[in-house]
Amino acid sequence: MILGGDLIIRCSTCGAEYIIDTDSLDEDAYSIGEFDMGDRIEHKFAGEIECDNCGQCMSFHLLGYEYPAGAKEYQESEAEGCEIIEEPYMEMKYIPEPVLSVYEQILFDPQAVYTLEPDEFEEFVAEVFRNHGFNAVVTQKTRDGGVDITASFEMGGVLYRTYFECKHYRPDRPVGAPIVRALYGAMERDRIDKGVLVTTSRFTRDAIKEAEMFNGRIKLVDYQELQRLMRT
Repeated sequence: MILGGDLIIRCSTCGAEYIIDTDSLDEDAYSIGEFDMGDRIEHKFAGEIECDNCGQCMSFHLLGYEYPAGAKEYQESEAEGCEIIEEPYMEMKYIPEPVLSVYEQILFDPQAVYTLEPDEFEEFVAEVFRNHGFNAVVTQKTRDGGVDITASFEMGGVLYRTYFECKHYRPDRPVGAPIVRALYGAMERDRIDKGVLVTTSRFTRDAIKEAEMFNGRIKLVDYQELQRLMRT
């Protein structure tokens, strides 16, 4: 809990008044019991000063109760050697929920990938492969020539240029052989070393056979494999 407003006390001996800096109070919180909706938490703010006029010792406690978790139930105060004449209000400290990146959302809930727009999926795929050493850039839609991501990576001292094609399909819509042939055609046209075809679905048998014909130049990444790559 946090405090808002002023804490003003009056000495019970001489009547002198003091404005107390609430930031100077000692703060503590602990459970005072478990109930139907969880623990009831007591938040305690405490302080003590000596009256400059008469030397009276003045102590004060502000108590706030949280129940259920995250909700203020009520507040009260206690004082010795003084009277609290103005009490600050207590409120729950708001801690915003962390904003998850697309990558984190899909790690947490793999089904979230199907809520992405196609261009968001391409950015996501680029991020996955950047984490595996690729220098990956999503192409401009007006100039992609059937290629969604251009990338390069180094292996054994050799720099390989790579084209990615991304298919954001429903799980029940497999990627067929014509898509594999189209990617290979773009690679041949531009003299590209490798190709990667990524989908949120799976590949037909014909697509797998088609890729095998190109002697390892085209890698097929279905959604199960993409999830594995995210976690490694």
